[in-house]
Amino acid sequence: MPALQWFLFISSLISILIYTMIVFTLKRHRSNALLGGSFFRIVEMQYYAELFFFVEFSITMRFRKYSSLYAFFEPDTEFHGIIPRIVSGFHYYIKIVVYIGYLTFALNRLTSALNISSYNSVNISIWTPKLLQRVRIVKWALPLIGILPTHAWPGFTYWFMITSSSIRLTNDSLSTALVAYVDGICCLGTCVFCMICYTATCFLIRKNWKRVKTDTVFRKNNAQSAAERSLLVSAILSFIVLILNTAVQVVTILISWGGATTLLFVQDLSYPMIDLMYSHFPWALLVTSGVLRKQMIYDTKIFLRTAFKLDDASVNTIRVGHTVSPATQKTTNRTLA
Repeated sequence: MPALQWFLFISSLISILIYTMIVFTLKRHRSNALLGGSFFRIVEMQYYAELFFFVEFSITMRFRKYSSLYAFFEPDTEFHGIIPRIVSGFHYYIKIVVYIGYLTFALNRLTSALNISSYNSVNISIWTPKLLQRVRIVKWALPLIGILPTHAWPGFTYWFMITSSSIRLTNDSLSTALVAYVDGICCLGTCVFCMICYTATCFLIRKNWKRVKTDTVFRKNNAQSAAERSLLVSAILSFIVLILNTAVQVVTILISWGGATTLLFVQDLSYPMIDLMYSHFPWALLVTSGVLRKQMIYDTKIFLRTAFKLDDASVNTIRVGHTVSPATQKTTNRTLA
């Protein structure tokens, strides 16, 4: 496998491991209001989708294309059957699942801006556990509507093309066009919808920020408002990645009408873009969420003290955070819900 692909794979693996640590931290401190809000519940849902995306893409796409698996087959042959169909179908299925995750984040930020003081409340929150369960079901079931017609129809053909240096996934021209359109429409539609939601959210937060200066009662919610702005930043950072992916999808469709040579170049460019889709979010969370970052540092210190049987003085020499769990500290204007 080329050095660039190894670099992308290892970088993505590190990001997924950090993502896993974030989810463990959220699950461990779910009972605390600071880390148990609806936004972080959606983060957990998105984690599983992006974890599957990483595993699927690494095995069925990157290692299939760039590893030495072709050595087990005769060169210049074709491998037909259900496996190529499943590989292609699951790849686009999990992509749409991830797209729905972007929609969920955008709606969550919009509703929190509409009702900034109560979105974390169990009694009056829109994002109740029952609603989150329904969102989870829709998130994993709805993509089948777009995938089954393009991959279960027996008239379409999918196969692996074995060469002397790679295994390429290929399908007939009609199914190729349909899959590209379904993927492109889903991605573009998600991008437009999120853009509308985030524009409205920014407008509402700006309006709330002005009320802080004039409304004495609303000023009490200033800490929550600051938290919402920080979480909005992490969601918008993820949205920027979606915009970049949308641009790649649109360019792919446009170039497919022209020449295949340039199309192959764009498809190679899409690999780093897909890596960015499932590996950027943990970094966005760590940069924007102060409480999550401090809680992870605190838990790491506790783990080191327990695993290596260090005393408090030894642990405190590791100058990486607080000795009191951030989840037990009083909420300030820098605290994120």
